[in-house]
Amino acid sequence: MSDGQRGVLAVGDATVDLYPADGSPIAPGSRFEWHVGGTATNVARCAASLGSETGLVTNLGTDVMGELAARHLADGPVDTTRVTRVDAPSPLTLYVPTEDGDRWNAWVTGSCYGFTPPADPASLVAPYEWVHLEGVTLPTAVNQRPVRRLAEAAAESGTRVSFDLNGRPNQWDDPETYRRALRDVLRRCDLIFAGTDDLAVAGLDRAPAGLLELLPSDHSATAFVTDGSEATTALTIEDGGITERVTATPPSTTVATAAGAGDAFAGAVLAASDHGVSDLEELATVGNAAGAAAVATTGPFDADGLGPSSDLL
Repeated sequence: MSDGQRGVLAVGDATVDLYPADGSPIAPGSRFEWHVGGTATNVARCAASLGSETGLVTNLGTDVMGELAARHLADGPVDTTRVTRVDAPSPLTLYVPTEDGDRWNAWVTGSCYGFTPPADPASLVAPYEWVHLEGVTLPTAVNQRPVRRLAEAAAESGTRVSFDLNGRPNQWDDPETYRRALRDVLRRCDLIFAGTDDLAVAGLDRAPAGLLELLPSDHSATAFVTDGSEATTALTIEDGGITERVTATPPSTTVATAAGAGDAFAGAVLAASDHGVSDLEELATVGNAAGAAAVATTGPFDADGLGPSSDLL
């Protein structure tokens, strides 16, 4: 980090998420509520609600839902001056509760999904302590090259790079293609978030050993491997080896929907890091508390008034 750098810049997707209003199965005449979601947008809102100066780079459509989403975000704590309005439909996702758990339907093809690449990546990232990038925008059809360019520009300017693997099976033709794309970015990253499901999409061991296979042999970083309600593993990696390893179990909570838990975890860890927290166990505990708060409610994480997160930082 250079003198004067501060805050978090989250770069990635924004979606308009639809939920059945009463949580019941969808049927003719069902009512829905909507929330602004998307992985990067969720991370930005979480970090901002926990006191970090946070900017967001993403696209929103010029349709009615995009207009509503833009107004909603502009009224919140995130700096939205770099949100681009694109003459295309906004991406929509629909939460479908089932007996077997959560399922999402998405309408992304032909939408403005992703972000508009900056003309000067170095100037964009230079003012920030952290730039956070997302695996959901890593496919070639979305923003692969701009994601890589931003990671490179950040590393060159002294901005620290955070990355969430976010492996979605429907976005990748095969595990090797996903692994190759990850390796191009992860070699620039200082902070890494990997769910065990992400590692499975990459065809790797669902454990820290699997994550290490994606990193250069001399890489150094802080990493978190999450596994839903199971214990989180936090790692300090130096020169390709694990020098510190701690586990932290998420607090018990009533789950409304599992959506957004990983995003809240990442946003809380980024906010804590931005506030100067470096202790590995403390960061894992903060992330777990935010993830638990996120799953306890429908819609994106908001620190205000949520018991498990009210004293996070």
